Amino acid sequence: MASTKFEISKKDRNGTSELIVRFCYDRRHSYRLHTNIWVPQTAWNTTKGKLVIPRMHGKEHNELSQQQAQIDELASFLKSECITAPDSADKDYWIKKILEFHKMNAPQPDSSSNNSDESQNPGMDTIEAFRAFIKAKSANNKCEPHMDVTMRTVKRFMLYIKRDLRLNEWTRTDLADLQSFLQIEHTFFEKGQCKKKYQHIYDTEPVSTPPMVRGGNTIYSIMKRFRIMFNWCVKTGLVDKSPFQAFQLSGCVYGTPFYMTIDELNHLYNYDFSMRPKLAIQRDIFVLQSNLGMRVGDFYNLTTANLVNGAIEYIPGKTLHDTGAVVRVPLTERAKEIINRYSTTANRLSLMPFICPQKYNEAIKEMLKLAGIDRVVTTLNPRTRQEEQHPIWEKASSHMARRNFIGNLYATVQDPSLISSMTGHRPGSRAFERYRAIHDDIKKPILKIFD
Repeated sequence: MASTKFEISKKDRNGTSELIVRFCYDRRHSYRLHTNIWVPQTAWNTTKGKLVIPRMHGKEHNELSQQQAQIDELASFLKSECITAPDSADKDYWIKKILEFHKMNAPQPDSSSNNSDESQNPGMDTIEAFRAFIKAKSANNKCEPHMDVTMRTVKRFMLYIKRDLRLNEWTRTDLADLQSFLQIEHTFFEKGQCKKKYQHIYDTEPVSTPPMVRGGNTIYSIMKRFRIMFNWCVKTGLVDKSPFQAFQLSGCVYGTPFYMTIDELNHLYNYDFSMRPKLAIQRDIFVLQSNLGMRVGDFYNLTTANLVNGAIEYIPGKTLHDTGAVVRVPLTERAKEIINRYSTTANRLSLMPFICPQKYNEAIKEMLKLAGIDRVVTTLNPRTRQEEQHPIWEKASSHMARRNFIGNLYATVQDPSLISSMTGHRPGSRAFERYRAIHDDIKKPILKIFD
């Protein structure tokens, strides 16, 4: 597997040094290559092999962020080129590839110097393009609100930089600036009030609540939706090419999924909540969801009509406009017991006496805490991307019920196709891979071949 490691050279040019990449193509080929990327010596962390970017957002932050993005793009470029590289690829081959990388990412000539009609046409207004995309995709109701949020965020960014960018005017630098804007927008407010300096943005494009601190995964999702819109514009001929072709998005980072064990679920189900009867109802609902493995949105939509021959049948909302496949989950004896317990509740169309999702999440935390289910789990903070340790009840939510279902089943049968047929994941879904916690008791039988 290809690997890259960056270090600075000893050559000094006004306080900057050129980056050298140690590129290991395979076990037999390792090269030390000049990158033609010059970075400030004082900003380079030799231990981590990357730039130290100050937390305070300003000119230095933006410049170093763009440089680090270029370094990351070069690393990704070299690794991706390994797929098609010939067996004869030597050091000269990879030197040429680095030159090709810089040529591909070189700034485009100013369109004002070209007199052709095509170069002088800036293309459709970006916000109008968003509206056209949303209208074209309006059949997918789940896509619309997310794209609308992205559209309004991009509009606020253009108000921030005081440039009304049209489709053909977006560059790689603009995308890097948009990423920086997503990181700092929450600082435009203080104690819930917009700072006077930025008031013009929110007078034109109001927000219902002040923007929160965005984690890396949230920023990636917004940028990814913007890329989807641009790709659609290219396909429909609204723009010749997407600026994302020269811009590398760093993907989402997820921690290892945590979930309750069967023993913990049994303890919760048998715990005496007689002093808290309302909480006991939500406990039953949570255990039922853990026996069905459904996303909370699909779970809340269940009615008695979804009960078909001893099973729950439904079409997941996430794939409704994609595959439209029906998911069938046979009912366990415990699931039947819970459903029958509430089958006589009057004046209710839904399968269970659901409360609002937010109150449901609060109830889950409370029930686990009261039941003494406090095993410490390691989670990844989505904002800082640093690992943290918490009692499991602190991080519990309705989605943990889905993880309870998947994690415990996989520990038993290790058959992704079988499990995904009951969870609604697409075949080969990368999201499903994250649920596959490989336990020692799964590994041990495999290793017996060496005994």
